[in-house]
Amino acid sequence: MEVLRLKELLKEKGISGKDLAAQVGVAENTISFIVTGKTQPRFELLNKIAEALEVDIRDLFIPTKGDTLETIYILKDGQYTPVGKLSLKNDK
Repeated sequence: MEVLRLKELLKEKGISGKDLAAQVGVAENTISFIVTGKTQPRFELLNKIAEALEVDIRDLFIPTKGDTLETIYILKDGQYTPVGKLSLKNDK
């Protein structure tokens, strides 16, 4: 069961797994294992990842509630900038 949305966040931020690994001080394959769901990171690493991606740690997780707020980004000068939130209904 996938609980992290790291792959999505890396794409949104335009950051490679290799770059993220260097920023948080782990091996590239560690990030790869987290992205693919083969391993779950400890809280300390989650915190470093959230800081490196400039997101709230809660944004790393796939929402479990039916109604969610999705952050809306714009791409400006090669950087994704959050501009607001959009309420989405999850009918699972």
